[in-house]
Amino acid sequence: MSNGKKSRFLQRVEYIVYRTIARAIRSMSDERVYRWGTRFGALSGKLVRSRDRLAMRNLRATFPQRSEKDLRATLDECWRHFGRQMLAYVRMQTMTPEEVLARCEIVNREILDNAVAAGHGVILISAHFGSWEVGGLVITSIAKRVRIVARRLDNEFLEEELARIRASTGAEVIDRRHAARPLLQALEENAVVVLVPDQAVLPREGVLAPFLGRRAWTTPAPAKLAVRRGSSIVFVFCIPAGLRHRLEFEEPIRVDRLMENERDPVALTTRINDVISRRIADRPELWLWMHDRWKGTGEGEVADG
Repeated sequence: MSNGKKSRFLQRVEYIVYRTIARAIRSMSDERVYRWGTRFGALSGKLVRSRDRLAMRNLRATFPQRSEKDLRATLDECWRHFGRQMLAYVRMQTMTPEEVLARCEIVNREILDNAVAAGHGVILISAHFGSWEVGGLVITSIAKRVRIVARRLDNEFLEEELARIRASTGAEVIDRRHAARPLLQALEENAVVVLVPDQAVLPREGVLAPFLGRRAWTTPAPAKLAVRRGSSIVFVFCIPAGLRHRLEFEEPIRVDRLMENERDPVALTTRINDVISRRIADRPELWLWMHDRWKGTGEGEVADG
C-alpha cells in the first residue's frame, strides 16, 4: 500500500497467530511459560540479526572495558529475558487484579501512596527494563486513575485487543502523539501518569541529556509536566524474580522542593536519565539494548568489531 500501512489481510493473519499463541500460553503452567519464553527469546536473537548487531554496538560503546565474551553473554541473556517476559505478560493479561498481585511482591508502596496523597498528580517513571509490561498490570491493580502514554500499534486488531485488556483494568491509554493536553488534565485530576522515557525521540521533540554516559535525544515531557503542575516524579521498576516479579518504587523527586536551576528541563531530564541509567548499569541484561537509543547523535554509529 502506498501509505506504508499493513494490509488488513496481513493484520488479520498476525492477529490470528497472536490469538492462537496466547490461547496456548494461557493454558500452560508458569514453569512451561518460563521454559518456552527462554527458547523463544534465544531464537529471536538468532533470527533478528540486525537488531542483535545493533545491541552489541550499544553494549560495546557503553561498556568499553568489558570483554567481547562478557558482552555476548549479557546480550544472550537479554534475548532470553525478553522472550520470557513477553510470554509472561501475555499469560497475565487476562488475570484478575488479585491473581496479578499474588505473583508480584511490592516494595516501598508507601512512596506511591504518599505522592498521590499530596494531591498534585503523580508522574510515574519507568523504562524498557525488567518486566515493564507486567509492572503496568500491577500498577493498575493497586492505583486509581491511571493514565498510560503509549504509541498505537500498527495492527488495528491487536490494538483493539490491547485496548480491551487495558480498559478492563481501569487504566486509560493516551496516544503519545497528542498527549500534552490530556496529561495536564490528568494531573489536574490527581491521576497517576505512567511514562517510559528511555527511548530516542526526534531532535525537534527532545533535549540532549546524558544516558548511560553518552548524550541521547530524550523527551523533556516528564520534567516540563512535573514543573508545570508541581507533581511528584516517582520511579518504579518491575524486576523478574524466577517465576515471580518484584515491583520496586524509588524515592521521588519532589519538584516543589527543587531550586530554580534544578527545575530547568535539561537538568531535570538529566536527573531522570541518571536514575534509569543506574538501574541499567546494575542489571544490563534486563534492558532493551536492541533499540537505537543514541539515534541522531552520532553516538550510535560504532563500527562492528
